[in-house]
Amino acid sequence: MRGVDASAPSDKPLSWRLAVTLARREMRGGAGIGFLSGFRIFLLCLVLGIFTIAAVGSLSAALVAGMAAQGQSILGGDIDLRLVHRPATKTERDWLEAQARLSEVATMRVMARYGSGENEQAMLVEAKAVDAVYPLYGQLDLTGDRTLAAALQQISVSDKDRSMPVFGAVAEQGLFDRLQLTPGDEVIVGAIKLRLQAVLTGEPDRNAGGFPLAPRLMVSHQALTAAGLLRPGALVNYHYRLQLQEGHSAADIKAVVQTTEEKFPLSGWRVRDRSDASPSMRRFIERLGLFLTLVGLTALVVGGVGVGNAITAYLQRRRETIAVLKALGATGRFIFRVYAVQIAALSGLALVLGLGLGAAVPALVQFGFGALLPVEMVLGVYPQPLAAAAGFGLLSAAAFALWPLGRVELTPVTALFRADAGDGEGLPPLRYGLAIVVCFIGLAALAVLISERRDVALWFGIGVGASYIALRGAASLLVFLAGKAGRPKRPELRLALANITRPQAQVRAVMLSIGLSVTLLSAISMVDGNINAQITDDLPERTPSFFLLDVGPDQIDPVVATAENDFAVKDIESAAMLRGQILSLKGIAAADFNAPPEAAWVLRGDRGLTYAAAPPEGGEIVKGQWWAPDYAGPPLVSFAAEEAAELGLDVGDTITVNVLGRPLQAEIANLRFVDWASGGMNFIMVFSPTPLQYAPHSYLASMSMSTSQEGVFARTIARDYPNITIIRVKEAIASMRDILNNLGLGIRAMSAVTMLAGILVLAGAMASGHRARVYDAVVMKVLGATRGRIMLAFALEYALMGLGAAVIAAAAGTLAAYGLIVGAMQAKFVFLPATLAVTVLGAVSLTVALGLIGTYRALGAPAAPVLRTE
Repeated sequence: MRGVDASAPSDKPLSWRLAVTLARREMRGGAGIGFLSGFRIFLLCLVLGIFTIAAVGSLSAALVAGMAAQGQSILGGDIDLRLVHRPATKTERDWLEAQARLSEVATMRVMARYGSGENEQAMLVEAKAVDAVYPLYGQLDLTGDRTLAAALQQISVSDKDRSMPVFGAVAEQGLFDRLQLTPGDEVIVGAIKLRLQAVLTGEPDRNAGGFPLAPRLMVSHQALTAAGLLRPGALVNYHYRLQLQEGHSAADIKAVVQTTEEKFPLSGWRVRDRSDASPSMRRFIERLGLFLTLVGLTALVVGGVGVGNAITAYLQRRRETIAVLKALGATGRFIFRVYAVQIAALSGLALVLGLGLGAAVPALVQFGFGALLPVEMVLGVYPQPLAAAAGFGLLSAAAFALWPLGRVELTPVTALFRADAGDGEGLPPLRYGLAIVVCFIGLAALAVLISERRDVALWFGIGVGASYIALRGAASLLVFLAGKAGRPKRPELRLALANITRPQAQVRAVMLSIGLSVTLLSAISMVDGNINAQITDDLPERTPSFFLLDVGPDQIDPVVATAENDFAVKDIESAAMLRGQILSLKGIAAADFNAPPEAAWVLRGDRGLTYAAAPPEGGEIVKGQWWAPDYAGPPLVSFAAEEAAELGLDVGDTITVNVLGRPLQAEIANLRFVDWASGGMNFIMVFSPTPLQYAPHSYLASMSMSTSQEGVFARTIARDYPNITIIRVKEAIASMRDILNNLGLGIRAMSAVTMLAGILVLAGAMASGHRARVYDAVVMKVLGATRGRIMLAFALEYALMGLGAAVIAAAAGTLAAYGLIVGAMQAKFVFLPATLAVTVLGAVSLTVALGLIGTYRALGAPAAPVLRTE
């Protein structure tokens, strides 16, 4: 048997070319379809994983490309300059008009009232004032045959109240549905009436400002001014959109942006161009795509276990061929090449199928659900996500295929003739172990490379690796404990334990396939349960009933008095409310500051800020000292401690904020704890009173009351203080719940894909052990065992494996959910034993059910043919 020596002279002619030839002949000799039938699980696992990653990546790329292609329509122009609280000055406006065609849009949240007396209803709406040239790009769609200009004209003075003018307006269907209105009805906004002339069915720039929280109400600038809502300090967003001449280039846009910023460095406007029309939506799509890609990668890793099982089972069936090749002088390396070629060919087939199906998903989604998408996708083939999916698929296939292929190299011919192929003693050669490690490192590196949040991808890889190791350890522990359990009196339990400890038992495959899937399901179910618990159970007890926005300085005291005297409201909080954009930190411009991903939001856009003489309630000072109540020196600021740590800020550092077009530099006097999940009024920056108390601003107030009084209170405030915006917390929570539920459907669908991969792997593991099951069942039947007792023995075996995997997976999933809730979401973690128990019981039931299905088939095998072959 010198032919098995890798250093034998006969190894030289056994080249890769000969290996390819033998592999092709063996595949052809397997009658094509018959050969592929032995690799159904292999193909399905790889195709499913590759398809999932390719589909998610292609869909995300198509949506982002759609946003870029429709950037002008989404943004409303080639360039958008936004100011908060104040409109552009005459000098600023004249400059903008000299650069390109200009359109001005103003947006703010207001209350729309309908009815009278106790039947009066008040509803929060997103008001949008537009000019005659709106929209610069895109198509605005209305019901009926009115143009927008005609629909928004001032109509007349109301017949019932001669002092209240009537203007035209259009609104989205949600406003009509909520207030039970029809076109032609009138609502009151501030000091005017608005006659709803038509339903707004299409608004090209609806998504430019992120996800809306209320229906759109579109009016003219004249109407918004007449409503009396544009008070000093009111939270109004003024957008100035520029339409450059035809034939302009990206360089032209960049030049206009640069010269405008140089001309007005302290204007305080946020500038965006059509190349990134809606950054918030783009980030949301990209991060959701990343999360779903990682879930798909979990499915691929789960499927990798099935890949290894399928290859092991295939090599067992080819043991005679391998034995003959070795006996004729083939080396272990040559045999590795033969079967590596076959596995590579099958992996290539799976790759083509998975990538092809994944690339087609955007077209299918556009055809079936195009009307529900925020933008129209740009259909096409996107190489980057397909390349990532291909890389994940090939690395996963190689990582799980190398182990069984490497073990064959060391298997002696005598063991092959004893039908022990694929189960040789010892580990594969070191080079295969190193190659497997390289493959897994490649998977982790690729996940980190495609991720914007590399920390998330890194922790995901660590979590999957730790779960994999824990499940393999649990499988070995189960085998060890089963061997130490002795000989129980009940024969069914004794047989179940013996089956777990047998040499070719599928304990590891079963526990890995079920365990990895249940880990993901446990994490998702615990996160989902915690979020719902926070929304439905915890938040209503500790959050206020209302938030009141745009309360004037002269109104805050009367509003608080009304709430306390007329409605016995408790837990009233109020704070001055301004908005400002951070210009620099520690003397470094915000654009050049290297902020970590988790703190980048602090420097993005403008932030709410306030001033106070005393520390806010619940804001524990963790470092530094609060200023004196009568402090009137240079500006000081209290910064949120956690965000300060992420940004590398400390007491004594300086920060510059643009407030109302003026830079305000302040020294950090203290760092304080901020509980963002408290539901109260939290600000990342609280300044000393001077000089912000003299700037135009409004107040923010919150208050809690009994549910029965909420309707009356809302009507009273909306009637007496029409400029105040009322946000009812229950409605905001309902909107949040709807958004989370919609997201949850997609995430659960992806987790179902992972579970499907686990089921495929489990089915493959059961199928690979089918021959042993048949032999056991026949022997036990011959010895007098009934079908019921045989089924019970196998059910106990599967239950032990499923329970062991589910318990470890539930613990790992709970730990992952804890990290997400406490670390990423900064919320309190609530352990949900019932949710976890349902997941565990479902996993055990699935394992037992699939195992018994295979066992039932084995019980039907006739005894004589089986005993003759053995």
